[in-house]
Amino acid sequence: MTSLKELTKSLLKVGLFGFGGGIGMLAILRAECVKKKKFITDDDLCDAVAMGQMLPGPFVTNYCEYIGYHLFGLKGAIVAAVAILLPCFVLMIVLSWFYLTYQSLPAVTQIFKGIAAVMTSIILWASYDMGRVLIKDIKGIIVFTFALILFLVKFDPIFTVLICGGLRIALDNIKTASRCLLAIPLLIFDGKKALDLAGVFLKIGAIIFGGGYGAIPFIKNEVCNIRHWVTAKQFLDGMALGQITPGPVAITATFVGFKVMGIPGAIIATVSIFLPSFLMLMLLIKIYRKVGNNKYVISFFGGIKSAVVAILLSTGIFFITINWLNIPYGIFGAVALFILLFKKIEPIFLILSGAIFSFIIG
Repeated sequence: MTSLKELTKSLLKVGLFGFGGGIGMLAILRAECVKKKKFITDDDLCDAVAMGQMLPGPFVTNYCEYIGYHLFGLKGAIVAAVAILLPCFVLMIVLSWFYLTYQSLPAVTQIFKGIAAVMTSIILWASYDMGRVLIKDIKGIIVFTFALILFLVKFDPIFTVLICGGLRIALDNIKTASRCLLAIPLLIFDGKKALDLAGVFLKIGAIIFGGGYGAIPFIKNEVCNIRHWVTAKQFLDGMALGQITPGPVAITATFVGFKVMGIPGAIIATVSIFLPSFLMLMLLIKIYRKVGNNKYVISFFGGIKSAVVAILLSTGIFFITINWLNIPYGIFGAVALFILLFKKIEPIFLILSGAIFSFIIG
């Protein structure tokens, strides 16, 4: 039987090795929690993705909070959020200190090249393996194909997921369709500045849609243009750190908080940007549990399953054009994909081998 301790250890591992942004973390999350530990099924994971996509804030934390709540209630959701964010939070603190002290991190950037090549393979493998499980009929294939086209032409992913849910409802009910044609407790370390920092990131966390990348222009406007907490160059470098560390890109908030107030500021900024979506998710889960047996809700989530597979595949195709164009990394990534498809090996070992390979090549 699954224990909270086991779930925590698994999510800490996902948080430590979940490179490649939200989609990369989704692939690692599935490998750990669905394939290896069997905490949840692919259907449960798709429910998590559906709800996570509907809410503001970084998607992957929403997914993990749903899993924690699904298994252990509110306590599980809180533990899941902490576990998935803690590794990237600590690593961002360390990298922020090195960057603000030495203004350069070339070795970290080099190592990430090999990791990126492997993450491309993991995402492609996850899309294939998940598709085999979730897409079982012609309706699923139709929705998947439609979603893949929209993702490849860079149509808005949130609208795509919602449209796919609606499309599946229409396909499942063709005859019917034709007839119908926050107050949060905050420990104040530096008075007004701490409140200001919390207010900025609470606001951003409550209004950003489109995942962590959707937060970037809002954060930049608030911390560079309005409050001048960091320079434009520092913000870009902080965003780069957010992309080369595991975890969601919105962990850039940690960099800003650290720059403004040190470790207390990093904690305030990180908690504030993720808290609004956490509270909204708890409310959405309660609503879903009351209406989950409705046939239209079932159809809607059925369409989202096909869309999730399309998200993974389209992202993998896009990453090929970025991470595999360099011939050595392309060959390494192709070998990693072959191993994932035909050999049973934990993806985390391939990520580590990618870091070593990249370090040697560099």
